[in-house]
Amino acid sequence: PPGTLQFEIGIQSFNPEVQATISRKQDNDKAMDNLRWLREDTHAHLHVDLIMGLPGEDIDSFARGFDQLVALQPHEIQLGILKRLRGTPIARHTEAHGMVYESDPPYTVLQTAVVSRADMQRFARLARYWDLVANSGRFSRTLALLLQGSLPFAAFLAWSDWLWQRSGKTHEFAHEALVDLLFEHLTQARGLDAQ
Repeated sequence: PPGTLQFEIGIQSFNPEVQATISRKQDNDKAMDNLRWLREDTHAHLHVDLIMGLPGEDIDSFARGFDQLVALQPHEIQLGILKRLRGTPIARHTEAHGMVYESDPPYTVLQTAVVSRADMQRFARLARYWDLVANSGRFSRTLALLLQGSLPFAAFLAWSDWLWQRSGKTHEFAHEALVDLLFEHLTQARGLDAQ
C-alpha cells in the first residue's frame, strides 16, 4: 500500500566516464527504465541520490545528470557532496583529480580539479535550498514554476544564487518568509504573473 515502502536508490552519477573512474558498474538506460517503472507502476516512495565532487564530475556533467533525474520525477532527490570515509577506495583518486578534503571527519570534498571551492560552496547552498523547497514536499506547484522554461538545474541554480544574495543564509527560514521569497523571485526576478 502507499506509504509502506521507500527505496533509497544510489545513482550517484549518470556520467559513464565518472562511473568508470570510480569502478561503478551501472547501466544508465536500465536504471532510468527501472526508476520510471517504479514511479509509474508502484506505490514505492523513491529517494534517489546524486553526489557532487566525484572524480572527473564537473558542474555541467552533474547538471545533465540532475536534469535526467528530475525528468524521472522521483519523490525525493538527495543532493550530496562526496565524503572520503576511512578505508574507501575513493582516496586513490585524490592526487590525479586534484581532490582537496576537509581535515576533519567526515572528510567532505572541498574542491576537485574540475570544481572550484567556490562552486562547491555554491552547490552546497543549492543542495540545502533543494531540501527546503523540493524535498520538503510543501512546494510542489511552486517547484514546477521554478523549474519551468529552462533546464531544471540551471533554473534551480538561478533561484539558489538569488536566494543567497537576497538572504545570505541557508538555514532558519520561517515557512512564511520562504513563501514570500519564492513569490518575490518568481514575480520580480523571473517576471511571472503574480496570479
